Amino acid sequence: MITAAAMLLPATIQAEVKIEPAGMKIVWKSLKDDFDGFQTYNSSKGTYVSLALRAGEKGIIAFDKDKSKINISDGTSDLGGKFGMWNKISKSGKVMRVEVTTEKLPAAGTQSLELTGSINATVASNTDTKASEAREFKKGDKVELTDDFKFEISKIEKPKWGDDPLSVTLKWSRKIPELAAVRFYDAEGKEIESKSGGSSWGGFLGKYSVTKSYRLKRKSKVLKIEMDLWTDAETINVPIKLKMGLHGGQ
Repeated sequence: MITAAAMLLPATIQAEVKIEPAGMKIVWKSLKDDFDGFQTYNSSKGTYVSLALRAGEKGIIAFDKDKSKINISDGTSDLGGKFGMWNKISKSGKVMRVEVTTEKLPAAGTQSLELTGSINATVASNTDTKASEAREFKKGDKVELTDDFKFEISKIEKPKWGDDPLSVTLKWSRKIPELAAVRFYDAEGKEIESKSGGSSWGGFLGKYSVTKSYRLKRKSKVLKIEMDLWTDAETINVPIKLKMGLHGGQ
């Protein structure tokens, strides 16, 4: 019998960060073919576990699942495991929810699941504000905010969808998450309301390319781009050693 709640074994705390179980789901049969493609719990057959990573003094700003490791065991055999797509950091940065999945099912009679591995995360707490000069930007322009942080105007145009009059896409060449916040100002120094329009990144042979787009509520020929950059970011590797069973985690 597989139980549905969780019991927490003592977890290693590194840099005041701890990991605790948040939930567990077992899908024995997806029933996809029986219900016109609609699956049980909207999930394929397999085992699903949600973990909560709680930060200490520094907030969580990034999670690198490629450098993280996870394995699920039912006590008699390893079920493997991988990190899912629905990983999210809270607005406060104090909690990150991580999804772990495997296509394998626990053996009959299993009473608990054991998770081992590690989570690679970046934490930070302090920022420094830097700004470009107020100027007219065009595609391909490069901006140097510090000796160590430069970005390029990848696109500056009216969005292809929606009512916003202007979209600005920024691009830089590494995966390190220096950027905490971005603001845009017009020629008179008045802030232009903006929101995130999406982001993407890719890497090959150790070289990364990151893009972030922003949708502006007002169009301005002249812009000043202001950024809050993390100054104390550090990458940590937090070990995972959890047991999930009948009783809720503490």
